[in-house]
Amino acid sequence: MPEKARHKAKLLLLITLLTAVFCLPAFSITPQAREYLRKARVYFAAGNLNMARDYMQRAAAISPSDNEIKLFKEELERNIEERVLTLRKQADFFLNSKNIPEATRILGEVLAISSDDGYAKDRLKEIAQINKQIEQYKNQGVVIQNSTGHAHNPDMYSAVSYMSRANGFMAQGDRLNAMLMVENVLKREPAYKPALELKERILNINKLQEVVEKAKTAFLEGRMRETVQGLDVLISQNPEIYEYYLLRAKASLSLQNFSDAEKDLRQYFKHKPEHDVIFPLLSDAFYGQKNYRLAGAFARNPQTGIYYKSFYYRLKCHALAFPIHSVALAIIIGLISFTLYYTWTLSEDLLQRLSTGSLWLALRCVITISLNSPIECLGNLVIVARELNVPWINYLTGITLFKIGQIEGAQRFLTYSFSNAALRMRAYYFFGLTRKLLKHRMCEIDFEESVLSGLGKSSRGWHPNFIKQIERELLISYSKERSDETFEGMAFKLVEDQVGA
Repeated sequence: MPEKARHKAKLLLLITLLTAVFCLPAFSITPQAREYLRKARVYFAAGNLNMARDYMQRAAAISPSDNEIKLFKEELERNIEERVLTLRKQADFFLNSKNIPEATRILGEVLAISSDDGYAKDRLKEIAQINKQIEQYKNQGVVIQNSTGHAHNPDMYSAVSYMSRANGFMAQGDRLNAMLMVENVLKREPAYKPALELKERILNINKLQEVVEKAKTAFLEGRMRETVQGLDVLISQNPEIYEYYLLRAKASLSLQNFSDAEKDLRQYFKHKPEHDVIFPLLSDAFYGQKNYRLAGAFARNPQTGIYYKSFYYRLKCHALAFPIHSVALAIIIGLISFTLYYTWTLSEDLLQRLSTGSLWLALRCVITISLNSPIECLGNLVIVARELNVPWINYLTGITLFKIGQIEGAQRFLTYSFSNAALRMRAYYFFGLTRKLLKHRMCEIDFEESVLSGLGKSSRGWHPNFIKQIERELLISYSKERSDETFEGMAFKLVEDQVGA
């Protein structure tokens, strides 16, 4: 071979070797890329797709054309897509189960694997809205414990809110609005036990209310036996509603079932000690059972001193409870009356002043004044006062006439009582008031006389309560001047001290 040809062959071989040396890295994987690929496969085998993808991307950046890297990349992306689909299904399941924290965690995994996943972003926005809604409920005081499993269920928060309002309406006695709230709850949570229980309770109350209304209507219409029968049913079902006992007791009293009425009244009073309501009814129940002592005892409230029954009723209870003592008392009263009558008839002075016919009027006046008021026997009192001409009777007649507005008659009888030292101060004062009403200037003199009489030493004499009562009423009605700088005011103070107004 010529020398020139050998040189060309050597040169061509050298070029070929150099080309092979420079082109070999483009057609084979480098050691660093191979290491990244190995780590990517390790993480892939461990299920850590995120780290596997990270190392795979590093290997691809060094050897982008390596078939081994390309094949692994396709396999990895396919697994990532399958993993994302699986996580989406899990997230849907937890969202439907109202397990918001677990759904949030899984959607976070989706975004960690696929940061641009639109599905995960949309679901997280929905979760943010749910959390905002739950926070609003919490600000309103509606809180659900985590142990219930519904701490992240907005429907349950809504149900609890409605139930809270329903219970509020029930506390106010508004069953209609309470039922509306319960129906709203059951639309969202048909199996919600508190709502079902409250609904059943409302329906039962409505049924009982119908029975109550029928019983009350029967009571008002006088159908007492029907009332008792209806209340028997109500009390058997609701023994804690004590108003039913009271209504049945009233119906039993009308039916003269006094023993049953007493039992119901005691049951009611045991839980609701309303003296003013129960005592009069118990008095009637005991009276019907002929237990007159207790009937008389319950005719009055010993704590307040209020009488629930009339004097005649109480007197009759006392007489029936103590018949022997009552007869003895009647005999004694009769003897005293006879003694007074006999003494009166023997009094020569009185015989000259008072006729036998007027004596009967005087006794009637005494009885009427003792039981009622002097106004009830004013006509007879005037007759007796004219015939007797006794100062305190004249005074009583005068202030009684003054009380009913007969000014002139009051002046005449008050004038006849000036002679009594015990009455003079009060007589002058009320006489001055009559003159003042008639616009007489002489009234100032009367008030002055009243003050002078009051400042002097004088016996107060007999001053019964029925006279004080009339004096108090006159002071309240006509005493307008109460200043210490006038005779009228000073006289008022003196009279007020005696009267005790």
